[in-house]
Amino acid sequence: MLDSLIEQAKDISSDKQKKLVEHVTAQFVERASLQRREEIETYNGILEGVYDKLPPEDRQKISDRLTDVEATSSVLAAKVARDDLPIARRMISESKSLKENDLLKLAAETSQEHMLEIAKRDHLSSRLTKKLIDRGGKAVHKSLALNLGAEMTAEDFERVVKELPKQMGDKVRHLRKSNEQLLEDLFKDDSEAMTGAPIEKKEARIPVRQWMMGIKSGQVTLTKAISQMAMEKNLYDITLMLSVVSGLEHKHVLSLMNRFDSSGIATLCRASGIDDTAYSGICTCRCHHLKFPTSTGNKWLTNYHVLDPTDAKRLLELMKYKLTSVNGEAA
Repeated sequence: MLDSLIEQAKDISSDKQKKLVEHVTAQFVERASLQRREEIETYNGILEGVYDKLPPEDRQKISDRLTDVEATSSVLAAKVARDDLPIARRMISESKSLKENDLLKLAAETSQEHMLEIAKRDHLSSRLTKKLIDRGGKAVHKSLALNLGAEMTAEDFERVVKELPKQMGDKVRHLRKSNEQLLEDLFKDDSEAMTGAPIEKKEARIPVRQWMMGIKSGQVTLTKAISQMAMEKNLYDITLMLSVVSGLEHKHVLSLMNRFDSSGIATLCRASGIDDTAYSGICTCRCHHLKFPTSTGNKWLTNYHVLDPTDAKRLLELMKYKLTSVNGEAA
């Protein structure tokens, strides 16, 4: 049946194809979260089948609408990623539908401009980074050096960082070292880290689930929810909320929140879109729990002001990747 639909879609007029793309992409975006396998396969199959015959404006529409849709097939995502750069750009740099093998093929076969977009992704494996270093020019190398989510060997790191101006290179080395330490600390057992007393669950005026429903419907902001929880000194519910919005397992968020060092929780908050006002409330709440003076919270907030959101997002993705790898090995 799907093959028949695809063949029919190929044979219709360009005007009807335009309407088809409009309808299918709109339905795909709206219904992807329902996770109905046959329906999703149909959307992907139709768009894969007609893609090569579509004019640029329709291919652009597919890229714009489906880059953020994780149910987009790797086949369709790869077609878009190999298109002209204006169409391909966001799909290459942001789509989670592109798998490691797709990205390796792109890195091996596409232009410097396409490789530059790959180098901007939040997380790059050391294998993919090496391929980009081997084929890429100076612009690609610079992007990799500045991308804290790009895994690479010490040798490969030196290959790209030596092309940077000295001051910039020194800064990148410092950031890399700090992040490596943060990742190392993440895998420490709480008994090995400096932590406070366990964060206990407490009665809340508004449950986390209700806050999340309000955020999803647009009736309340994440900042409002976090700030209210902080006013109630409810660190436990803050960790639940951060776990949901960041995609990091709750036990790890709980661990980061309870550590004396603020780097981990600051990274998580900045990557999750927590603004300075809400983070200030978290600092106050943490100081109360850890029995730290207010001045410590002020220092945490000062450091938060200069924490780059892009760097934080990349480090969070690297955290999740590392944790997934460790969990996979344990299984």
